[in-house]
Amino acid sequence: MLEDYCQLVIIGHSERRQYFGETDDWVNRKLRAVLASRLDPIVCVGETLEQRRAGETEAVLERQLRGALAGVELTHRITIAYEPVWAIGTGETATPGQAQSACAFIRGLLRQLGGDVAEVIRIQYGGSVNPANAADLLAQPDIDGALVGGASLDAAQFAAIVAAAPA
Repeated sequence: MLEDYCQLVIIGHSERRQYFGETDDWVNRKLRAVLASRLDPIVCVGETLEQRRAGETEAVLERQLRGALAGVELTHRITIAYEPVWAIGTGETATPGQAQSACAFIRGLLRQLGGDVAEVIRIQYGGSVNPANAADLLAQPDIDGALVGGASLDAAQFAAIVAAAPA
């Protein structure tokens, strides 16, 4: 049904993982189903505040990505969204450097898993993106866009975020 109304579908969002117990294996099954359709997937990955403080960010991202992408041929149709759980709906956001570091790690892992196709897979940052931080976040070399949550509900805020994107 969604194929007639949507182009993209979000899978692996932290709220689905937290509140509905979605595992990396379940995200992988959803990814396979999405790729078998006419829809394109946005696969969300990200660490909790406790995991970040424990220095586990890269281990969490690697586990989530490897789990989601297991047995899947990488393609330009896949978008990865780095959404640090601690920055979703909290008003907190990763600094541009923190976001870039995580997205660069993701890009490197994608290179390991799929070679050159990693260069055309979009990596988005999501986590309290707003008009005040969008330009700095979107200027980072490994951040190809933003997955905007609450700010997308306010037309003026969303327009300002869109205007902040590099041409």
